[in-house]
Amino acid sequence: MSGVLTHEGVVRSVEGGRALVAVPVQGCSSCGERSRCGVGKLAGGAKVSLVTVPACDGLAPGDAVTLAADPDAINRAALLGYLLPALLIVAGAVGGDRLAHTDVAAVLGAFGGLVLGVLVTRMFRAASVPLELLRRGRAGD
Repeated sequence: MSGVLTHEGVVRSVEGGRALVAVPVQGCSSCGERSRCGVGKLAGGAKVSLVTVPACDGLAPGDAVTLAADPDAINRAALLGYLLPALLIVAGAVGGDRLAHTDVAAVLGAFGGLVLGVLVTRMFRAASVPLELLRRGRAGD
């Protein structure tokens, strides 16, 4: 992976070949806008974000890990999560208006597009950004 984005985290639990990792919520270190970045605001004031990744042998709770993600995968996930629902809302509104030629039909079509967008996004969210464990050690090392 060229130009991978990395974040440090601490393993909370390991079960069934999957590790739950707590990653501090902050702006990414690559842009220098950490104090003004909206990522922390979007997290609703949470101090950590919990992510599930494949566990490697010997991984234990308390291990410090570095998670890596391909920027292209992040961009694809952003398109899926933001652009697709917006396009489906517009398509639903236009479709509803064309079918019944009323504002109510356009609103119902837009709502249907939103629901479809949320369902499609949820179907693909688990595989949208594959994360990889790059390094591990004991927390505090």
